Amino acid sequence: MQSLTNRARQMAEVYQKNKKIAGVLLAGSVSRGWDDSHSDIELHIFWKKPPEDRERHQPIEEVNGEIIDFHPYEEEEWAETYLVNGVKFEISSFLVSTIQEVLQQVVRQANTNYDFQCLAASFKDGKILFEEEGTLSALKEEVTAYPAALSENMIIENLELGSRWNNRNALLSRKDWLMYMIYWPQFKNECSAFCLV
Repeated sequence: MQSLTNRARQMAEVYQKNKKIAGVLLAGSVSRGWDDSHSDIELHIFWKKPPEDRERHQPIEEVNGEIIDFHPYEEEEWAETYLVNGVKFEISSFLVSTIQEVLQQVVRQANTNYDFQCLAASFKDGKILFEEEGTLSALKEEVTAYPAALSENMIIENLELGSRWNNRNALLSRKDWLMYMIYWPQFKNECSAFCLV
């Protein structure tokens, strides 16, 4: 069976045919080598100019993909999800100028916005599958070190872990005992409180 990384590389080759695309980055668990039975392929596509819908459809059609979701531009992103031979692809498209601004906010201004943090982490841990003229490599350089001011802001803002329990099955399957043990006491206490009401 073909690895998810190889499938991602093949899909990046399809995307790079469009001259408006400046780069393709593999993100998520596959980019970190953590892929398992819960994993899909997350690709970030970086455009020099806004894509038209037909340009977003074209790669999917070329590989006979089955569209699950196809979202219009909102919150600085175009997004689509599709299946190719049983493998799910999650595509997030951004303008290069948008990602430059996001990384500026995170790295230089210590902005703790969760979505910005996810994009910065994608760059830090992501694998460049295609780029023009070092575009993505230069952006990756921006996030090689975690700024001290951002560390302080993140700790202050997130002292309370909350009660996110949605991914407990994935945590158990992956044997991520640390996260499971962090969330279990909170979940158990919330259930007890709910039962009393």
